[in-house]
Amino acid sequence: MSAQITDVAKLAGVSISTVSRVISNNGYPVKPAVREKVLAAAKELNYVPNISAKTLRQQKRNGIALIVRSISDPYFNNIERGVTEAAFKNGLIASVFTSMQDTEFEMKYYSVILEQQYAGVIIGGGAYGGSKTNKRLKNIVRQLQNQGCKVIALAPQGFDVPTISVDNEDVGFKATKQLISLGHSQIAYIGGYPDHLVDVGRFNGYQKALQEAGIDYNPLIVKMSEYSIQGGYDNCKALLEQKGEFSAVYCSNDHIAYGVKQCLRDNGIRVPKDISIMGTGGFYDDVGFFFDANLSTIKFPFYSLGERAVNMIVSDEKLENDYKEIMATEVILKKTTAKKG
Repeated sequence: MSAQITDVAKLAGVSISTVSRVISNNGYPVKPAVREKVLAAAKELNYVPNISAKTLRQQKRNGIALIVRSISDPYFNNIERGVTEAAFKNGLIASVFTSMQDTEFEMKYYSVILEQQYAGVIIGGGAYGGSKTNKRLKNIVRQLQNQGCKVIALAPQGFDVPTISVDNEDVGFKATKQLISLGHSQIAYIGGYPDHLVDVGRFNGYQKALQEAGIDYNPLIVKMSEYSIQGGYDNCKALLEQKGEFSAVYCSNDHIAYGVKQCLRDNGIRVPKDISIMGTGGFYDDVGFFFDANLSTIKFPFYSLGERAVNMIVSDEKLENDYKEIMATEVILKKTTAKKG
């Protein structure tokens, strides 16, 4: 009777999972001394890996994992559509993992993905600057890559990883420049989390547009808190209460913009006659889904981002960690922007 993996584990004095990691050489970290014990035991017992088990592992590589913060968010919802439909066209199965903004929960998902050995992983959300989570994620990404898994990010992560995204600084620049072209010079900025790398880019673009137009940056009309309708509402209310002068507001996402719009109207301020609003992220997609049909915004190619990521995973192209691909965005002018009266 041929030796089994349990026999190797018993002789080496390790767990079955450790033997599996050493024999499959999947990149999972194992101490050199332990690896040597396992290999010596396997050699002594003339252990031959089960071919059917190996086949099953290879079949698992047909899967693509998409990590998102909230599937109910239209941003991620449209990315998910692009990923799942492109995966289906390529004969693959896409699994969607929703972390619900919980980083610890997200790390547990990555542990599952490591064990399951997916063909590719798509990171849907951006990271926060200098966080411990970034270092942990970088370590996990490298482990996945060592397994032969392709990892693609759709937003900056704070470390080198193949990325397909929009240029967030250009987005902030483009939106602010549009307001400037309408005659606005006192332009407030309401953003999300100040250390979020996506928002950092958009805020930098906002400042760059002001500088290029010769407009002094005014920190008194800048507010940041979170990417939500309530965050937009509360920050707009704070601006009004401190009586800062502004004729337009650039919001770093459309949730924020909608909250700002509600706040202005609740306070008897006409949009856009009194104050113009520019959003970001454009809830408009290829099938016409929208969050606020009247909101001026920057349209993002959400579906195309997800689709392109899948196509890169299934291609034979080798992806270097410094690979960056930028997808185009588009200014959409609706009913919340107007020339300064």
